[in-house]
Amino acid sequence: MKELSVKYLKPEEMSMIQAVFLDYDGTLHDTDTVIKRNLNGILGLDGEELYRIYLYDVHRSLIHTKYLDRHDDIMFHCNILFQILNKPYDPEIAELICRSVEQAGRDFLNVKFFEDATPALKMMKEKNIEIYLSTGKYAEEKAKTFEKYAMETFFRGVFSESRNGFLKTEIEYYMESLKTIRRKPEEVVSIGDTILSDIRPAKRAGIKTIWVNRREEPMPKDSSSMPDNIASNLIEAANILFKM
Repeated sequence: MKELSVKYLKPEEMSMIQAVFLDYDGTLHDTDTVIKRNLNGILGLDGEELYRIYLYDVHRSLIHTKYLDRHDDIMFHCNILFQILNKPYDPEIAELICRSVEQAGRDFLNVKFFEDATPALKMMKEKNIEIYLSTGKYAEEKAKTFEKYAMETFFRGVFSESRNGFLKTEIEYYMESLKTIRRKPEEVVSIGDTILSDIRPAKRAGIKTIWVNRREEPMPKDSSSMPDNIASNLIEAANILFKM
């Protein structure tokens, strides 16, 4: 695996860090693996290949650039998917694909967490850093599921799009989270795997960011989306927090 260079925050930047906004899907939970398993065999394709097309050709290449307002519209994703695959649209198969993707984020009985998740959160907790789960949907259920899995309490609170009243891709989501925990932007770090929702809006709110780049994706070209720090897993992310 290619070694990633990790940029550490300067001591004066980290001396005030009191809290972390921590993403769930793709950061704590191995959602990709669950989705691939759910998609396997649909349209005669291997689950990994179908998810690659869905994630990169549809979600990243088109939704992120042309249809940002449809970011959470899974059925719209499926419509484009059929076009890219040059296959006639089948509403039943489209519904199956949508259900397979949607259920991966809320299949709380069939969980698959990354091995580095629990140790990393233990490290943060031991340093008295406040940990808040920051996700799109089902925040309370996700927090309870992870803590049951880890057999330990970690989260001081949770944030979701329904609770904050804004999409996680919007700066207002993070401004509302800061207001709720009564912290200044310079006291908080956002940690997550998705540039569009974990990094860019948090940076716009003045929050420092750590991009957990598990997929070894290329760096964003837009300077406003450039993470302050990069880690390949949550252990590295935790060490960035502690480096002084």
